[in-house]
Amino acid sequence: MEIRLATRDDFKAIDEFDIFLGNRMTEIERSELWVALEENLVIGYISFNEQFYTRPFVHYLNVRKEYRRSGAGRFLMLKFEELYRQSERLFTSTESNNLPMLLLLEKLGYKCCGVVDKIQKESEIIFCKELNPSESKS
Repeated sequence: MEIRLATRDDFKAIDEFDIFLGNRMTEIERSELWVALEENLVIGYISFNEQFYTRPFVHYLNVRKEYRRSGAGRFLMLKFEELYRQSERLFTSTESNNLPMLLLLEKLGYKCCGVVDKIQKESEIIFCKELNPSESKS
């Protein structure tokens, strides 16, 4: 499995299975979107930036249905962690009923650090992973 920064050429393949609101092209143009490929097919993507209180935050993690449980989501999250390995903390969120993502986050060592209710039908759970706690300033 190859993990690399997305390009404009990946947009059509991403759009075939994208389940989230918004347009991924903006994230591609900002270099905020990475893709997982299997035999040159885009099978998943991760979108992140530092706009969550200037902290690294995964906004979207999505894998084609037929490739779920293949490790693609895990590899994409590990790429995120690698890119921000010098950070104190990493953040993401998911809906309270998204069991696959909840299990993945648990396996990767993310801890619940908050819940947002009434923003959508399901509660949104915020997760944090401490990377360099001894360097923590806040």
